[in-house]
Amino acid sequence: MSSIRDVAKKANVAACTVSRVLNGTANVSPETRMRIEQAMKELNYIPNELARGMFKQKAGIVAMLVPNIRHPYFSSLATYIEDELYKNGYKLMLCSTGDDIGREKEYLKILKSNIVDGVIMGVNNQKPEDYQEFGKPLVMLDYYVDDKIPLVVSDHCAGGRLAAEEFIRSGCKYVLHIGNEADTERVISYESHKALQEVLSEHGIRSRELDIKWNTFDFQGYLELAMLILEKYPEIDGIMAADMPACAFLKAAYKLGKKVPEELCIVSYDGTYVARTNVVEITTVHQSLKEIGKVSVDVMLKLLAGERLKENYVRVGVEIKKGETTK
Repeated sequence: MSSIRDVAKKANVAACTVSRVLNGTANVSPETRMRIEQAMKELNYIPNELARGMFKQKAGIVAMLVPNIRHPYFSSLATYIEDELYKNGYKLMLCSTGDDIGREKEYLKILKSNIVDGVIMGVNNQKPEDYQEFGKPLVMLDYYVDDKIPLVVSDHCAGGRLAAEEFIRSGCKYVLHIGNEADTERVISYESHKALQEVLSEHGIRSRELDIKWNTFDFQGYLELAMLILEKYPEIDGIMAADMPACAFLKAAYKLGKKVPEELCIVSYDGTYVARTNVVEITTVHQSLKEIGKVSVDVMLKLLAGERLKENYVRVGVEIKKGETTK
């Protein structure tokens, strides 16, 4: 592999001149610049992006921490964030923590160095003070730390109300909603469950919440759980869950001979590609992951530019997408 000295020798200039050209700080003649660029081309020289970033005090890289890249919500969101960053001259470093507290802490320790310029945080296993003391621009997704650290979320209150209204229209009498074992005071997505319960209660409809650790099961695990619930509680006629468990409930219903939506209505929450993989299209509360990605990157770019944010708490709208699993 060619080095910067090889380029300098071929272009008949000093190595420091090549370095200054690469970093955009050299005042050289067009002829000299052309010789250097030609030498790099002939030697197939690839500049060290990290070294250049350290020289400029800018890496050109933004990290994103997610609990598990296999989760359809985070894999889809990461794709949109990467696209937005690339359009703006940045690269994405994706870190999957496995929803492990220790692993997340290790990643945060590494990312405090000059490797990245900022972090978009899709995990929330640390204490608020750990994020407050991080020392680099942070954008939190769905997790409130304090009023100083920007937060980008879907309008989960509206999402819960939309789901409740769908169950009411469908004539449901007993709705089960699958939640997440988390710090509900800081995890903003829990607002969807609170709003769902409030609206259903106002209309005299029973509801029951079941909290599980979201990455405890793969699809087969969700299917087994769904079979168990529907057999144990046959009076349940409405289900709200994230896309993958919602798909599992749909499959379990057909296995048990329950008619959807006549006997069981299902609303999935997220609206990723997973909700569209069944022959029967599931009614979804659709979060605009593309818009969340765009807004998150916009906020990060403003932080990196030292701009003052108009607001630190940005809500992105949601919508109901009618499928065949509600009446």
